[in-house]
Amino acid sequence: MDSLNLNKHISGQFNAELESIRTQVMTMGGMVEQQLSDAITAMHNQDSDLAKRVIEGDKNVNMMEVAIDEACVRIIAKRQPTASDLRLVMVISKTIAELERIGDVADKICRTALEKFSSSISRCW
Repeated sequence: MDSLNLNKHISGQFNAELESIRTQVMTMGGMVEQQLSDAITAMHNQDSDLAKRVIEGDKNVNMMEVAIDEACVRIIAKRQPTASDLRLVMVISKTIAELERIGDVADKICRTALEKFSSSISRCW
């Protein structure tokens, strides 16, 4: 996704919109990657504070998914992309849905870890 071949469009605004979406998807991907890494670390180290931060961060990923999807819908409505441009927008839409699901998995890992942490503590008493 590094090169969207943005120089082929007549409209500079269309190029700017695609570049903005590309940047947002890359940011979202980085957030999800960090969430998953933090979820695994939280579970491995029994770090409930980190687990709670991952759970809170899932809201940001969800909001990004909605914002990027809305931007894709706007592009389809305003620009009526054809062929490869339409495929690109559709792939972006599917990609962000998968990234959001991965974020949900990180959230679930942390929720499960927090349950395990609390049940381990209660067994000690």
